[in-house]
Amino acid sequence: MANGPSASSRSHAPSSASPTKLCSKTYKKASQLYLTRRLPEALANIQPIITPSVPEDQQTNGDSSTPIAPIATAAGTWRIKVWNLYITLLSAIVDLGAEEGKKQFGQKEWKSIASQVREGAIWETVVEVGYQGHEGSVDPEVVYNLATLLLTHSSSQSLNQQRLETYLSSYGQPNLDLAGRLHDASDDYEQRPIRATSGADTPKDLNARVKIIELFTLHVLPRNDEWEYSTEFINLSEVLDEERKELFLQTLEGLKEEKERGEMRAVELQRAKDVELERKREDERREAEEAAAAAARVQSSGNKRNTSEVDYGIEKNRTNGSPKGKGARQPTDKSPNGKSRAPVSSSSSKNVKKQDKAEPRGRPTQAVATGVRNIFRHIIRTVSGNPMSIVRILLFLIGITMAMSRQGVRDRIRRITDGAWQKVKATAGMGVKVSYI
Repeated sequence: MANGPSASSRSHAPSSASPTKLCSKTYKKASQLYLTRRLPEALANIQPIITPSVPEDQQTNGDSSTPIAPIATAAGTWRIKVWNLYITLLSAIVDLGAEEGKKQFGQKEWKSIASQVREGAIWETVVEVGYQGHEGSVDPEVVYNLATLLLTHSSSQSLNQQRLETYLSSYGQPNLDLAGRLHDASDDYEQRPIRATSGADTPKDLNARVKIIELFTLHVLPRNDEWEYSTEFINLSEVLDEERKELFLQTLEGLKEEKERGEMRAVELQRAKDVELERKREDERREAEEAAAAAARVQSSGNKRNTSEVDYGIEKNRTNGSPKGKGARQPTDKSPNGKSRAPVSSSSSKNVKKQDKAEPRGRPTQAVATGVRNIFRHIIRTVSGNPMSIVRILLFLIGITMAMSRQGVRDRIRRITDGAWQKVKATAGMGVKVSYI
């Protein structure tokens, strides 16, 4: 009998407990733990009955026979239940993912379990431990769950296909001899070793076998693109009747058409993505060319404008009578006796220019001050001579204020002011440009 993590909880049980009772008790406890999502404890409870060990009586007698797990000699009902629970438990553990699996089992143990499931090693473990290496003796329900486990978690279905081919080729024609089965059931089934059977001795076994064929031909083989092989297997199967064959073939054809449509949709989607990507690249290329052309036009127009402005300044200078070209004549001052006078020194000419420039600055300021002073004098004389003028001035100011309070008047004044200001700026700008040239 195996010793495991739950051995201490069963220390009060007699050592002669039968494998069936042990499997029954373990299954009930592990299933409760699984339903409450206590996966590590459920796995720890189920491990002892699926682990090969030498019975105590053989250890006492010194017998060195091959270790056998309790599950291998248990009744068929509990053997199937335990293996199905174990397979379901492993699937749930893999579904946890790396992070949650690391929290509950530890990184090393979870990776070991996930690798055993995804690589298909669990199938060999079930055959060797539970059925003493006889591939054809595995219960159909267990085979179906193993194939479903690999179909769900394995990226490649090659091993799944190989295992199912080996299993399906290990049984013969269905044997529906119910009397023989009832006679066998009257014996002590728990102590009988597992023997190879046809696998379809009862209607229940036949239905289970049909489910395995369905899984093999409609799920596993299509995943491996074995469409012709699947069709041939269905046509040549001796387990399927004509009605089932026709149904399986129609389903297989529908799956094939659906896959082809999916591939066509994927190709069309990829083509649409390529067209969209090419269109975006063409738009970007066109925008870059337009931006480059616009930049070139701006640069060309800027060069032309600079050239025209320089020419304009030269012409203005010529019209003002101060050119210095080839045909220009230098003005000379001659004395009464015909001799030319000496040119004025550069320093004196500079002083004259400074004086000319300084005079316009002072004259406008003095004129403005004089005008303001005269206006105030006139106002004082007018008010002192005619007091009613103050009333007229106040009424005038009130009228102006009331007129300014109207939105239309303000807008009109603003437009007039803005227009005048724009003209002033344009005139000043032109004067600055001419002076610069």
